[in-house]
Amino acid sequence: MAQDEAVAEGVEEKKKSSLVKIIILVVVIAALGGGGFFAYLKFFKGPAKDSKEPAVEQPVTQEMGTYLVNLQDPGGKRYLKVTMQFELTNARVSLELAKRTVEVRDKIIMLLSSKEYVDIGNATGKMTLKKELMTQLNKILQEGQVKEIYFTEFLVQ
Repeated sequence: MAQDEAVAEGVEEKKKSSLVKIIILVVVIAALGGGGFFAYLKFFKGPAKDSKEPAVEQPVTQEMGTYLVNLQDPGGKRYLKVTMQFELTNARVSLELAKRTVEVRDKIIMLLSSKEYVDIGNATGKMTLKKELMTQLNKILQEGQVKEIYFTEFLVQ
């Protein structure tokens, strides 16, 4: 009986020893797997495909030429010479402006010639003029919009 108990204790010790070895082996494998996964994410994997930065759209600009108009001042002695460049929402608007040049130039000339010096003689007046021009032009454009108007020359005499 003593022998049977000793054999049973030896078998039980071997089972405990095997169990401890298996637990240690599982922990080591899990640590190696986690470390390998971390190393893969940090060092080997390229940038994520779904984290693409949105493509930056290049601004489309259109040179509109120079306009020379008489201002609606009393006596008709003042005139305005202005050169403009438009920033457009897309390239299709540029093509539309080229097709509708006569209509666009007419809108610009009519609006510019309706102004008096006191309307456009200061910075606030120039900003108001830009907004009015954009509003009038965006009413007739169908392919997009004029986002901004830049005065490259502005002379009142």
